[in-house]
Amino acid sequence: MKLSFLTNVLPDGNQVFYELFNQGAALSTSMAKLLYDVVSDEWIPEQKTEFNQISRLKAQANEIKREVYAASGKAFVSPFERNDMYELASAINTVSDFIDISARRLNLYSIEVITPPLKELCSIILGATTALEKGVQALNNISDSATITNACNQVKQLEHQADQIYSKAFASLNSNETDTFQLIKYSEVLGALERTTDKCEQAVFVIESILIKNS
Repeated sequence: MKLSFLTNVLPDGNQVFYELFNQGAALSTSMAKLLYDVVSDEWIPEQKTEFNQISRLKAQANEIKREVYAASGKAFVSPFERNDMYELASAINTVSDFIDISARRLNLYSIEVITPPLKELCSIILGATTALEKGVQALNNISDSATITNACNQVKQLEHQADQIYSKAFASLNSNETDTFQLIKYSEVLGALERTTDKCEQAVFVIESILIKNS
C-alpha cells in the first residue's frame, strides 16, 4: 500500500493522516453508492454482486483505520490531538461497519420487495456519506470552517430526515403487516439503515469537536 510506504518515510507528515482520513471517508461513500445501487435496480438478491464489493471495501476500511493507529504511534507531529485522530478514524470506520451491516441484512434476510422507505434511507445514507467525505476533506484546511460546518450541518439534516422516514415506516409496518416474520425482517433492515445515518452524524460530531479545538 502506497500510504504504508509514505508513513514509514514520513512518520511526522501531516499529509499522511489527511490522506488516510480522506481514503476512509471515500470508501464509506463508495459503499453507500453500492448499497443504493442494490436497491435501485431490479431486485434479484442472488444476482447482486454489490454485496461482495461492499464486503471487500469494508476490509479496506478496517485496514485504513489500522494505518491511522500505526502512523500516529510513529509521528512526532500530528494534525491534531492523537485522541481526536483515533476518534475520527474510528467514527469513519464505524460508518463503513454499519453500511456493511445494512447490506448483509438486506442480503441474508431475503427481503422480497424493496419498499420506498428502504430506498429513501439508502439514498439518505449516500447523501450523508458524501457530505461527511466533504467535511473530512476540508479538515486539510481547518481554517475553512465554513466548508466544514456546512458539510456537518448537511449530515445532521439528512439524519433528521432519516429519523422521520424510519418512524413512519416502522409505524406503518406495525399497523399493516400481519406476517410476524416479515415484520421482523423489515424492521431489522430499516433499523440498520437508520442507525447508519446516526453513525454519520456521530462522525460529524467528532469533526466539529476537532474544529472547535483547533480554531
